Amino acid sequence: MSGPVDGERGVSDIVGFVMVFGMIATVVAIVSLSGLAGLEAARDAQQTDNAVRAMEVLSDNMGDIAERGAPSRATEISLEDASLSLGEETVVTVRDPDRGPGDPSFLENRTHKIHPIVYDDGDTELVYVMGAIFRDDPRGGTVVQSWSPVFDEERTMIPVVTTVSATDTRQQLQSSTVLVRARANERLVPVADDEGTYDDVWINVTSDRSDLWLKMLGRDPALTCSPSGTDTVTCHLDDPPEQLYVTEVRIAVELKP
Repeated sequence: MSGPVDGERGVSDIVGFVMVFGMIATVVAIVSLSGLAGLEAARDAQQTDNAVRAMEVLSDNMGDIAERGAPSRATEISLEDASLSLGEETVVTVRDPDRGPGDPSFLENRTHKIHPIVYDDGDTELVYVMGAIFRDDPRGGTVVQSWSPVFDEERTMIPVVTTVSATDTRQQLQSSTVLVRARANERLVPVADDEGTYDDVWINVTSDRSDLWLKMLGRDPALTCSPSGTDTVTCHLDDPPEQLYVTEVRIAVELKP
């Protein structure tokens, strides 16, 4: 029996080379694509982590204004492909509906309309509101940093930080870097009352992130909280304090590229 002729052997070599080369190319493509996806995921995670730190700096700067009396602060935030805006209103009401004749009435209608500062990269939102920072993404929302009222039997402090637009418009920017300029616009004098003046204090929050507000406020043992409707959280202060302070600092916010 005769073996293959030279032409047949050449064809077999070429076919074998093509098959081996195709397998190598396929493996390289798979590894490259999976490696690229991994690199992109790592880059996105790092970008979000950087944004969280920037929002924490923003919160500290807002605290300088609200708690430490600074007249203004500016915070630079790197956005890459994200945007920064003033979000839909969050409405916070602190009230005591159980007022009798002659009782002080400052808590009958104490409503604050706040515009959160929202970082949005299309997948994850980071939200600053009243000192709190929320993170909202497809895996679910988390509380990065909590609002910090002080509930104590002797003295309760409920600080309200009302962020509003300095331009009276809904601001939204998508740029490589955004400067958040914040300026104290108004400071309301704290209200202090003697024991027993307010014994039925409620805190109501209406927000499109009411689930995160419920998660945050529900952790405080001084409050009993429950959802009310689709976007409102209602919390009751269980133990009336001897003194109650409710303060508000209004901060005008301007976003500059």
